Amino acid sequence: MNYTELLARTEPGAGSATQELTPDWLQGRTAFGGWQAALAVQAMRRAVGDDAPLRTLQVNFIGPVEAGRVTATAEPLRQGRSATQAEARIDVDGQVRFQSVGIFAGSRESRLLERPEAPAPAHALDHIEDVPYLDGISPAFTQHFRMRWADGGLPFSGARHGNAQIYVKFRDSGLDSESHLIALADAIPPTAICMLEERATMSSVNWSLELINPEAAIGKDVWIRFDAELAAARDGYGWQEARLWAETGELVAISRQCVAIFG
Repeated sequence: MNYTELLARTEPGAGSATQELTPDWLQGRTAFGGWQAALAVQAMRRAVGDDAPLRTLQVNFIGPVEAGRVTATAEPLRQGRSATQAEARIDVDGQVRFQSVGIFAGSRESRLLERPEAPAPAHALDHIEDVPYLDGISPAFTQHFRMRWADGGLPFSGARHGNAQIYVKFRDSGLDSESHLIALADAIPPTAICMLEERATMSSVNWSLELINPEAAIGKDVWIRFDAELAAARDGYGWQEARLWAETGELVAISRQCVAIFG
């Protein structure tokens, strides 16, 4: 079931959102992190409304969320004159498995304007082939995305560094909504695993997404380019930052993540 079909079956409630998570959206034994985050924001929207854009999202992956009926519940934490903060969580069997905080804020007048320019691509998009989905080897959720590596090593290729340039888009739809963008923003693998020569298990610890100019991507059938950099890796953890660029060269978002790597 593709992501647009999942969204169409969302059951909204008062400060909640429920979806039936199918096995093709798993990442190992838990739900794909981008799917969890997008469901949480849908619940937040039910709690705080749709008036203000989402500016930042901070996520903690606490425990596995298995396939089946999953509900995210949300509540406002504080509503000020210009910004609203909301919390969302996913509970399984009475235990918190996922927790997030979103900040929603409208635009304000400012004399500051800094619009970064996208670096030149390592290779033209049209000259790169899709990375194939390998059933039983690739994480299940990746079958719903197209990915093209423009630079850097593939996972478990023994690359010399953990930096990569990766193009991503949904296989069966465009970036039709805020939820589509949030889900896609977590699609690339931790680039630290590109430095490993043998397969290893990994688990996301937390993730943050800062939305700079989502309008450059939402509502469009476009590739998003991730310029990902491994900031550090030690003690079984890796810290990664990625800038997400629209095809127009606009900076869409900045993603930051800590992952535990068992290998």
